[in-house]
Formats: sequence, C-alpha cells, structure tokens
Amino acid sequence: MATGEDDGPGPYAGKASKRSHHGQRRGSDRCDDDALTVLGTENWNGARIVLQQGQYASMPQTPNGSLILSYLNQAKQNNQGELALSSGGGTPQFLPVPALIQMLSLTVNNWQANNIKVTNTSLAPATPIMVQAFGPGIVGAVPGPLPLNQAITLGVTQAAQGTSQPRSMLLRFVASTGNLSIVGIVGGPPSQQGDTNAYVIAINSPTGETGPDTGNPPPPGYYATTGSNRYDFQFNWSSATVYVVNLSPIAAATMSATMIAL
Repeated sequence: MATGEDDGPGPYAGKASKRSHHGQRRGSDRCDDDALTVLGTENWNGARIVLQQGQYASMPQTPNGSLILSYLNQAKQNNQGELALSSGGGTPQFLPVPALIQMLSLTVNNWQANNIKVTNTSLAPATPIMVQAFGPGIVGAVPGPLPLNQAITLGVTQAAQGTSQPRSMLLRFVASTGNLSIVGIVGGPPSQQGDTNAYVIAINSPTGETGPDTGNPPPPGYYATTGSNRYDFQFNWSSATVYVVNLSPIAAATMSATMIAL
C-alpha cells in the first residue's frame, strides 16, 4: 500500500496503514463532551453502520492481517466530518471525513488482532458518517465465489473470494460505465512497504495514471489509479486466498472482476 503523511482532505481523503497519523486537536477545537450523546455499538462485525455525532462502533478483535476500513460523510450540509480511531489503549487518530464527496475515504492497516473503536467526533451535529469494514472473514461483508477464468459482477460493497493457482495470475477489473470505481484486493504476502497485504485501486480516476510503473505516486491510501475503465493487477502468490471488494462511490455502477491463470 502507499504510505505517507496525511495531505489533507482531497478527492482521495484516505489513510494508508498505521504509518499515517494525526495530531490531536487543540482544546479550543474540541466539542464539549456534554454536548455529545454517546451511544455505542459493541461487538460490531464490520457491517455498514451510520454513526451520528458522538456515536461509536467497537470491533472486539480484528484479523491479524490487513483490514480495509471505509467511511463516508453523509451530511447534507457542508459539514466537515471527523472520526476518532483507536485500538487497544493507544492514542486515538483523528481522521478527516470530507463533506459532500460521494466516495469512500479509506484506512488500510493490520491491527494485529487487537480491537478497534471508531467514534464520530464531528463538530456539527448533523454530520452522520457511514462506516464499514472489509476483509476475509469479516462477517459484515460475506464474499461470494471468485472462480478462475470466469468474470463475475460486483455491485457496490459486494465482495468475492477465491484461491489462486501456484503460477502467474491476473486480476482484471472493468467498470461498466465511465463513473469512478474503486476496488480493494486482500491477499498474498505482506507488501514491501509494511505489514499490510491489501491494495486499493481507483478506475476511471480523475487523477489519471499513478502507482507502480507510472512514475507518479498514488493518492494516500491507494495502491494505484487509472483514467481507463480497466485495471490489470498481476501477481504470483502461489496457492493463496484472494479477496476482492467493490469500494466504489455509492451511486456508481457495477464492475466485473476476473481472476485469470496466465
């Protein structure tokens, strides 16, 4: 995954792995705690949930591997949103959730089987934030089959999972329209950049060509982007479980995914 410091809200306001961090806000910027009506969802399984101001969701145990955490500001007004993300007894990270942008912000990390808790700490009350987690074994997004050499269709937030062969393989993703589409891949050994093995790719991206072999760094939280309606991801992970998920904006169309043995 791409890593780096937060560049501020933008068309790809995501975070990549635990190397990204946010300082705590000054006291003058904080909400009065008494103004927050704290309502929590314990034993959250990663399923889509909408958090109002002050509400939280707590996952008791994450995988000891990559997990994709997605979040979307659903405010109808131009209200900048914010999530506090914490794990174990660590200091929370404050994640900006931009207003009026109909695409998912993303944090990809390996929390090493620890718990995570996300809390809506937005300043304005009318700032609901949708949160959903994705990865192999996450109950909230049960994957369908990902067969070899056969295209499948993935709707928004739909996932699929299959097993690669011990040879060179190709994952091909094709958007059905010219709309921005986003796909997440989890599988294989940890990347050279850290202990994650997840890759997020934007198709039909206004950013154009970024990522490996392009000479252009991808946006924070992303492995690559392309201005085309197709992206080919080549890999050789021996016989490994491969998980893919459509992380496109809510109004986007479907995409096809094919796992091809080369």
